[in-house]
Amino acid sequence: MQSTTNIKDIVSVFGGSKYLGRKVKDRIAFDYLIREGFTLDAGAHLREAVRLTEREFAGLLGISLRTFARKKKQEVRLSPVASDRLFRLARIFAFAMEVLGSTEQAREWLHTPQTGLAERTPLDMIKTEAGAQEVEDLLGRIEHGVAL
Repeated sequence: MQSTTNIKDIVSVFGGSKYLGRKVKDRIAFDYLIREGFTLDAGAHLREAVRLTEREFAGLLGISLRTFARKKKQEVRLSPVASDRLFRLARIFAFAMEVLGSTEQAREWLHTPQTGLAERTPLDMIKTEAGAQEVEDLLGRIEHGVAL
C-alpha cells in the first residue's frame, strides 16, 4: 500500500518553503531538491519535530556524526542519497501524522517498537526503502482499521 500523503503535508514537516529554499508543489520539485541535495537547515525542523538527537538523525541519513557536524558547520549540501533518506523520513512522518491524528502521536509511534514490524521501531525500519514500505503498509492498515 503506497502512501498518498499530500505534498503540502510533506512540505509542512520540513518547516515550509522557507526551509526548503523554494516553493514545492509536487514530487517532481522534490526530485530536483533531492538531486541537488538538501541543506541540513531543511532537515532541522523535521529533526526537532520527530525529536531525534544529532546521532539518530545522522544515522537515519546514513552519515557519521562527524560528517554530520562538518556539513552542519560548513553549510554543505547533503548527498542525493542522504537527501533521499531525509525525504523518506519526512514522507513517513507526514503520513503518520495524517493517520494517527497529531504530531505527538506520530512522534511517539515512530519511536515505539511495533508488533507489525517484528517489534522494531518505525525509525529503525525506514533506514531502507524496503523497511519504509513496510512502515507505510502498517500505517495503511492502521488507517483502514485492518487487524494487525
